[in-house]
Amino acid sequence: MSQKPVFTTFEAAKLCHVSPLSIINWVNAGRLPAFRTPGGHRRIRREDLVRFMQENGIPVPDSLREGSGRPRVLVVDDDASIREVLAEYMSSRSKPYEVMTASDGFEAGRLVATFRPDVVLLDLRMPGIDGFQVCRTIKGDPDTSKTTIVAITGFFDGETEARILQCGAVRCFAKPVEPSVLTAFVDSVLAQGSASRPRRRRQIRG
Repeated sequence: MSQKPVFTTFEAAKLCHVSPLSIINWVNAGRLPAFRTPGGHRRIRREDLVRFMQENGIPVPDSLREGSGRPRVLVVDDDASIREVLAEYMSSRSKPYEVMTASDGFEAGRLVATFRPDVVLLDLRMPGIDGFQVCRTIKGDPDTSKTTIVAITGFFDGETEARILQCGAVRCFAKPVEPSVLTAFVDSVLAQGSASRPRRRRQIRG
């Protein structure tokens, strides 16, 4: 079922683990995009359903997420301008990534569980849960431990770099850093780790 381009409200409800009435209510409220067939039946496009699930913290089955086939990158930074610049650059190039953003450590943790990024671009200085704790949490969970973490910080020094590498990051860049430089590094990381990507086919634990 998950390979279909569109879903009925019943099928969407099964994927979201909710009642069909919940799906209909979300559609009627304008939260979940849908269209009607000539016979008047609601249908939901795969990409709209995936986006809705990601934005609302609903676990997305690996088989449903594989529609785009693109590497997934999560940009985590409390600076909105940095998030927007990196997301725009990485999602609009000739070989785009599938990109989502988070403004703090809490949101990052939620999206790592639902979006399941291949790479996390992680700011270290954030209010609440800082990047070091986010990194330790990701690398300490067997389901996400293979996620590649690339740190970026405006407070770069040798001690900070050593600390985040000990937490499990593969590299630490000092801000400001050009999007092209980060993207080139992410490309190299994904090329090296492509053999491990079958992990996507495992089912997410509910």
